[in-house]
Amino acid sequence: MLDHSPHESRSILIFGKGDSAQELSEQLKDNGWQIFFTQEKSQFKKLFQHHLFEVVVIFLSAEPEPIITEYEELASLNMATKWIAIIPHENWLEDHPNFLFSHLFYDYHREPLRYDYFLATVGHAFGMAELQNKQLNQLQVPQDSDDIIGRSPATALIKRNINKIAMEDATVLITGESGTGKELAARKIHQRSKRNQGPFIAINCAAIPETLFYSELFGNEKGAFTNADSKKIGRIEAADGGTVFLDEIGDLPLNLQVNLLRFLELNQIERLGSVKSITVDCRIIVATNVNLEKAVEDGLFREDLYHRINVLTLHMPALRHRRQDIPELANHFLSQFCEGHMHKTFTQRCLNAMNQYRWPGNVRELMNRIRRAVILSEGNLITEKHMDLSFSNHQNIVSLKEAKDKAEKETLILSIEKSGYNHTLAAKNLGISRTSLYRLLNKHNIPM
Repeated sequence: MLDHSPHESRSILIFGKGDSAQELSEQLKDNGWQIFFTQEKSQFKKLFQHHLFEVVVIFLSAEPEPIITEYEELASLNMATKWIAIIPHENWLEDHPNFLFSHLFYDYHREPLRYDYFLATVGHAFGMAELQNKQLNQLQVPQDSDDIIGRSPATALIKRNINKIAMEDATVLITGESGTGKELAARKIHQRSKRNQGPFIAINCAAIPETLFYSELFGNEKGAFTNADSKKIGRIEAADGGTVFLDEIGDLPLNLQVNLLRFLELNQIERLGSVKSITVDCRIIVATNVNLEKAVEDGLFREDLYHRINVLTLHMPALRHRRQDIPELANHFLSQFCEGHMHKTFTQRCLNAMNQYRWPGNVRELMNRIRRAVILSEGNLITEKHMDLSFSNHQNIVSLKEAKDKAEKETLILSIEKSGYNHTLAAKNLGISRTSLYRLLNKHNIPM
């Protein structure tokens, strides 16, 4: 959340292409708003993750077939953010019946914009978001809430693998979607390793400006650059004897990847502005929610660095692949948020709705929705409406082929996870050849 002093302009993030988006940016700027404007989706995601804006405006005309799940994943980071959509014309809603505005967006406007109406909407949205953020901040998750909750086969496998990996001292690559608990897993590895008395330092590679990255990671000498008025110890040097966790490693700039590679090979760093090598003894754990092999193919990630970090691997499954854990996770978070203040419980209908929902933001989204529901629910019961979820007593009828494909994909994922991502063992358990396994993985777009 951004902190706003009385004299600081309110911030807003605008994502869209074309003259309309640019004109809106100018109008809001003239009315005292601090504008963050981008036309690139990757930059839009980075900006939102770094600042967690109270208000986000999206021009959907720039994206004929928007992928709603991408926005849902971002929305799960801050449940108080108010999302406002700009559509090109009223018929757009009829052409996109599956785009659920009530689920994600606070409001929508159509072009051409009436700026007087829009300014009133955005001002009210900001005030609502700021108020809700203050309320949500009163219900922070306690620091000691750091266990991996759940008893599903997928969760049991995670715990076993963490115990095995913790015994080694090699570099670890943790994969998984956003919100699956990659940093939590890294902390558990550190706590159960021989380095547990040393520091654990987490760095989000997507949240540090490229111009400051070298200094943040490796430090700098006094006078190394403008405003460097003192020597600075970098995060890696500060973690001597402990562990460094590099989250979103796929966002590490190419020109800095070679410096990280050098450290991994020699255990030595050089502060910016110095030619003296410093030996540092720390373990590196990295995490990513993107396909690094594809990033290597696209020239966005160094192949030698990829092979250097891909020594020990741990995959964190999506919440939809460990649905058995949802009730236990939900009640765990609920007890944490209610501790010492109130007593609340979920209705059975709410628990059923949680089990049906896709959870694109995974465990992080579940936690954030429960935190908001604790505030919004006036009585002792939390319903699916407080969680902003819908519940259907009737499942949609699907074709036999769709049902078969779904069952086949779920069986493949479960087999891969239970085999510890050993493809030979997974194929044997399924009673098929490795060639057939690879064909099926490719068919269902399951990462290998």
